[in-house]
Amino acid sequence: MSVSAYLSGALILISGIALSGCFSSGQADYAQQAKRTSLGDLANKRSSETVASVEMSQTQRSAKLANIYQQLLTLEPDPEIRTHVEYRLAQINTESFEAQSYADLDDESQPDSQVLAQLTQNDAALQKLVNEYQQLLQRYPQRPENEHIQYQLAKALDLQGKLDASLAEVESLLRHYPQTMYLAELNFRRGEIYYNLQNYSAAITAYQQVLTANDNQKYQLNSLYMLGWSEFKLNRLANADKAFLQVFEALVAGQQSNRDIANLTSDNFAFEKLGSRAQNLAIDTQRVLSISLSQQLQSQSLVSLVKDNQSLPYLDLYQHVLFANLAQFLLDKKLDYDAELTYQAYIDLAPDNIWAARYSLDLLDLYQRQGKFAAMHQLKNDYVNQYGLSSTFWVNASTAQQAELLPQLLSFSDEHSRRLYADAQTQQGAQRISAFAQAASALKTYLQLAKLPQASTLLTKDILNDEYLFADANFEAKQYQQALASYYAIAYDTTATSAALRKIQQQSAYATTVTIREIISQHDQSQQGQNQQKQSGQSNTDDYNKLISQRNQLDKDFINQYPSDERALQLASNAAQYSFDAKNYIDLKYFTDFVLQAHGIHTINNAASSVQTATPLSDSARKQVQFVSQLYANSLYQQEQYAQAEEGYILALQYTDKSTDSWSEMRNLLASSIYSQAQAVKQTQPELAVSQLLRVAQAVPESKYAVNAELDAANLLLEQQRWQEAVDVLKPFQQRYPNHEFSAVIPAKLAQSYEALAQWDLAAEQLLIIVANEKPGALKREAQYTAAEYYLKAGDNSSALSTFRTYAKTYPQPFDVAQEVRFKMSEFYRQSGEANKQYYWFRQILSYDHEQLQQDANAIQARQIELASIAAFSLGEAEQRSFAAIKLNAPLQKSLKRKQDTMKKAIGYYQQVLDFQLAKYVPHATYNLAEMYRQLASDMMSSQRPGDLDELALEEYEILLEELAYPFEEKAIEIHISNTQRAWDDIVDQWIEKSFERLAQMSPALYQKQELTHEVIDAIH
Repeated sequence: MSVSAYLSGALILISGIALSGCFSSGQADYAQQAKRTSLGDLANKRSSETVASVEMSQTQRSAKLANIYQQLLTLEPDPEIRTHVEYRLAQINTESFEAQSYADLDDESQPDSQVLAQLTQNDAALQKLVNEYQQLLQRYPQRPENEHIQYQLAKALDLQGKLDASLAEVESLLRHYPQTMYLAELNFRRGEIYYNLQNYSAAITAYQQVLTANDNQKYQLNSLYMLGWSEFKLNRLANADKAFLQVFEALVAGQQSNRDIANLTSDNFAFEKLGSRAQNLAIDTQRVLSISLSQQLQSQSLVSLVKDNQSLPYLDLYQHVLFANLAQFLLDKKLDYDAELTYQAYIDLAPDNIWAARYSLDLLDLYQRQGKFAAMHQLKNDYVNQYGLSSTFWVNASTAQQAELLPQLLSFSDEHSRRLYADAQTQQGAQRISAFAQAASALKTYLQLAKLPQASTLLTKDILNDEYLFADANFEAKQYQQALASYYAIAYDTTATSAALRKIQQQSAYATTVTIREIISQHDQSQQGQNQQKQSGQSNTDDYNKLISQRNQLDKDFINQYPSDERALQLASNAAQYSFDAKNYIDLKYFTDFVLQAHGIHTINNAASSVQTATPLSDSARKQVQFVSQLYANSLYQQEQYAQAEEGYILALQYTDKSTDSWSEMRNLLASSIYSQAQAVKQTQPELAVSQLLRVAQAVPESKYAVNAELDAANLLLEQQRWQEAVDVLKPFQQRYPNHEFSAVIPAKLAQSYEALAQWDLAAEQLLIIVANEKPGALKREAQYTAAEYYLKAGDNSSALSTFRTYAKTYPQPFDVAQEVRFKMSEFYRQSGEANKQYYWFRQILSYDHEQLQQDANAIQARQIELASIAAFSLGEAEQRSFAAIKLNAPLQKSLKRKQDTMKKAIGYYQQVLDFQLAKYVPHATYNLAEMYRQLASDMMSSQRPGDLDELALEEYEILLEELAYPFEEKAIEIHISNTQRAWDDIVDQWIEKSFERLAQMSPALYQKQELTHEVIDAIH
């Protein structure tokens, strides 16, 4: 073998080995390229490779490989191998360029002139690479390696600053290789170029394609950031804001592998706790987000942004930071009010978050700097309400969170409660009650906080004063149960350590006795309301008894605890009353003696003893002595020792001023004692009882029992049927006490007596008194009717008429009685010959009958039908008489109309008679109807003729009259026939007979036959 042949074979072998390395190493290099951050940063990494156990640098290796491939090209291998060699050589030159250029630039020790020379050399090398890439692409346009070559060309053009050319290569590469392994990187580069060219819409499209590409992790974060900036540049601020939120999400998500960061909560999260690169990007993103929001609706836009993106997994972690940054941004711009709104917006958005509490303090500082004191007060109050013990926040808060907020809660609640208390003291009426209720609520909030174990080290004062204010506020607000509990706790459950606090205890002890009385008063008012509504029951009684027992015990507690307090004497007087109420006469005696001895008065041993006053007494002392001595007399009365009680009240009255109410009260009780003695013998000795009852008025004439006694005496006389004696008692009583409540029953008693004495007119007078005073009802109505009947019995028709008239106009029901009364009224006027008034009552009968028929036809019985028939028939006859009296004069039309109108009225009444269907009245009404038609025909024929007619005209007028009269005559015949038809139903009376007679006159051919006699008719039936 020749040397040249050997060399040629060796080169071919080396070429094969090298090309084999090209394919394997090239693919790895492409993959490595795809992982770089950007096209301009791909040379930052250096790698070392080991070849055949010999370690070489990247530069050395590239130089050796380049030398080998250049030698291969000089041997003119076959086209396929040559193509591989050229592509591999281009790749090696690229790697060598990157390694050399960045290595030289990283050496900071070089002088500037050397650096400049190196940059010039690099530019030439870069241009050489560009030429190589372009030549390869032109010579081999279909090679699969062109994807990588075109990628390198775009990168090289980018390094040369030829953005348009680089962009063109990128766009071409994406068109030809839509699934290229560089998809994410190329789209990111497109976005950067478009952004730099201010083509923001195209940049947005490119960045969005990065986000949807596979293996986009290296470019996702920057793409999100630049996507937001692009939207911002287009003033599509809402879209920009959403993109910036995605940046925050990506930053937080990317740090979750760090345990410290993963354990952060919204309580302590801050972007400053992330890695340095993430911190910087977060700071920039927050800044541009704040700028964007400031150009919109500021805090409103931020709230909308947060609400619209609640699905983001980490938003709750950092959303408070967004509000803080926006607020600070606005403060930096001197937009204090807008900053306030921003803090408030977060507080409203997440009220139960610890940051809402913290921002409340920031907001409070803002208010204070601006002197907004009203807003400060409201914010502090809201702070206590939102984060206090009863809040959702406090229930769910950690111990650390509670400890953080407790100082402010104590300070704010204390300040707020005292302000409300001071304000309540200036109010009046209902506003005062409401104001103290608010103060009490605020004090309760403060005390609950102050009593927390962890608050002990924070307090700077004794809370007993606040406890007392709380009790007083509840008392003024009429929240007596709470006030009582608070007063009692201060008075008896607390150990005072100073004279001032002991004074508060004594005041609280007395306050318990006042408060329990207010509670009882409230209960009494409630009981009265329930009694009116009939809702009282055993439970109310039990509650009341418990309150009374509690009051008694509280009084005793104060008397025992503070016997030298002058208020104990008043409570002892009260205790005497309570003992009396409880029928505890031993205690009554004890407390009575206590009061009397305190005033230097000898105690009462019995009812007959006289009272000696040791020393002159003040008005208040005299009232106390009067009070307890009166109770002693009352105790005798209560034990039903009425004879002794009578003497006891005589004794008790010695302590009482005659001008006082107590004097009158005891005088009444004295009268009651006498009255009760009479009641005791009423059943066994009624005559003695009457004597005792009448003695009441003699002994105590001004007493209310005198009135009762007289009435009771009269009742006893009535029971014994001593009518005149009863009248002798009742009549003077009625005259003396016309307006007394008992006088209401006297008319009934007098009426009863007068009835028994047959004094009907006097009985009627008493019944009318009942009518005048009685409420509407059956009794009032019956009294009215009975009075009218009694006047009739007494022969006083005028009074009877007036009384019946009142009844008729007042009581349309019961229907049957009302109709009878109306008929009576018609009879009165029939007797007096006042026809029009009689007819009025007939019309009333018919009107109410019609009304009753519409309401309840079943209520109309036979008697009412008869009364209605009488009324209708009588009115029909009256109208018929008017009809007959009207003469038909010329001109005929005018007089005929009057006659027909009257006839219609009569027909209407007769028709009602027919509708009532009483055989007693129907034939007569039918006959009268027929006669009216007959008479109308007759009157027309005999009517006055016009005087200005000649003989021919008069003859025509006569014919006309006959034509007009004929239908009426036929109608009369028809009605008479209908009347005679009743004979076939066994109904025969004089009016049916008269109809037969009239038919015989009017139609003699049909009815004037001798054989149609009554006997024949009777035989037929």
